[in-house]
Amino acid sequence: MRRSFLLAALTTAATACATPTPSEPRVAAPAATTNTPADPAPETTPAAEAPDAACPPGKAEDENEPACVYAAIVKRIPRRLDIDRAIEPYAGNIMEVKKAYDDDFAVVHSLSSEFDWLAVRPEPRVVSIRARIQQAALYDVLRQRLAGAEPPRVKLYTDKEEELLDKAATSGDPNLASMSQELRRRREEMFQSARENWLQATEAALVRHYADALLRARAWSIQTPEIDRARARIRHWSELLGDAKIKAYTEGLVDPANGKPFVYTPGALETP
Repeated sequence: MRRSFLLAALTTAATACATPTPSEPRVAAPAATTNTPADPAPETTPAAEAPDAACPPGKAEDENEPACVYAAIVKRIPRRLDIDRAIEPYAGNIMEVKKAYDDDFAVVHSLSSEFDWLAVRPEPRVVSIRARIQQAALYDVLRQRLAGAEPPRVKLYTDKEEELLDKAATSGDPNLASMSQELRRRREEMFQSARENWLQATEAALVRHYADALLRARAWSIQTPEIDRARARIRHWSELLGDAKIKAYTEGLVDPANGKPFVYTPGALETP
């Protein structure tokens, strides 16, 4: 087996791990570990409708009624991105996983943009908070799907590549064996690097949206089952990501209670 042939065959798919360019701006944060465990599924207790959060009868098609617009957007959330359903990690070869993630990111970004119209409105307050929580939940699902996307669920090599690598490793040629080992290391590092970028892109958005919703709820003395779950989720992310990341992701938020920049401290978002 010629060394150049093996190298050429294995490098043709090198772009499979290329880092995507998400549409959401990222928030700078410390590097995270790559071996992130899968997240537990959130509780699925249905949220009660607050008086000003329900779509009034006969106004379901009213584009100027915030509660009705909210309900219409929620109905269009795909099952695979619904936080109240079983969350399935990405699986397949690298290209399949990358495409599935890119497709989901585009859907999440689009739906989040629609919710943003409601989230920035001053009234009704309950709907604006619910919209922020839904934005966070969409990115939460993305992050959970990515958490379990590791080998063997994700296949790093095509069948042909596996064959070439195995032949090189067992060829008896020390140089080819070393090359096989090095190419495996490089491919694994490429995938983990890309996956880490995907994880951080989702983390920044979900933490920021949950935090914004909880700050509003506290400032406006609003309490609903959805807000309780958002608080539980931010507690989960604080434990998983660490306080340094939560602080970085929430930088720039304004606390409606006093109109001042919010400065995160451990546990600051976990109490009403």
